[in-house]
Amino acid sequence: MDGLPERKAIVVVEDNEPIAELIKDTLNAEPDYQAVVVVDGALALEVIRSVKASLILLDINLPGLTGLQLYDILQADEATQSIPVLFVTANIMDPGLQRRGLSNCLAKPFDLDELLARVAAICRPEKS
Repeated sequence: MDGLPERKAIVVVEDNEPIAELIKDTLNAEPDYQAVVVVDGALALEVIRSVKASLILLDINLPGLTGLQLYDILQADEATQSIPVLFVTANIMDPGLQRRGLSNCLAKPFDLDELLARVAAICRPEKS
């Protein structure tokens, strides 16, 4: 169907399966988003590079690469450094976030309406 906006790809990097599924299902119920879950930091790197991600929802505590290590790798790569990242973590006071000056965080436990509002603010359709 021509004229329909393309769904924004959102990569959810979260190793807690119930939380990951809740986020994915919530986002996929919205007409503007297509979410995919990745449970491991190293695998997330491959997925983020293979899909045209509009947003990355990133936990800090992950197996393999931590969320902060993954963030640093993404920021060092010209192909991925412009992808917005929203940290969704119980560790919003993590010193690593503070050292990097990162404040785009959503604390667990979170409200689904707040999650959707934050995602919408980041993924607003571009005006032509």
